[in-house]
Amino acid sequence: MNYLLLFLVTILQNGSFTLVSRARNSNSLVFHAIASVFSNGIWFMVVRSVTKEDPNTWLLGITYTAGAVTGSILMHFLSMKYLEKWFKAKV
Repeated sequence: MNYLLLFLVTILQNGSFTLVSRARNSNSLVFHAIASVFSNGIWFMVVRSVTKEDPNTWLLGITYTAGAVTGSILMHFLSMKYLEKWFKAKV
């Protein structure tokens, strides 16, 4: 896996983790279920990809960390701005 792809998949992984964390606090079981499936599926892809790489590579760690922070903050923003309002309106 190249570093750009790792970065993008890690954004998705941490974004989905942030989403499921926020979904737990909502009143919507459907929102929580969708977020949980997304989070666990992406997590599996990241772990599978990272275990194929050299674990001693600093660039791998930096890439993963940058993607993790980006994904968490981006999904926090998107969830507050759009998703939580939409699922609250559905309940």
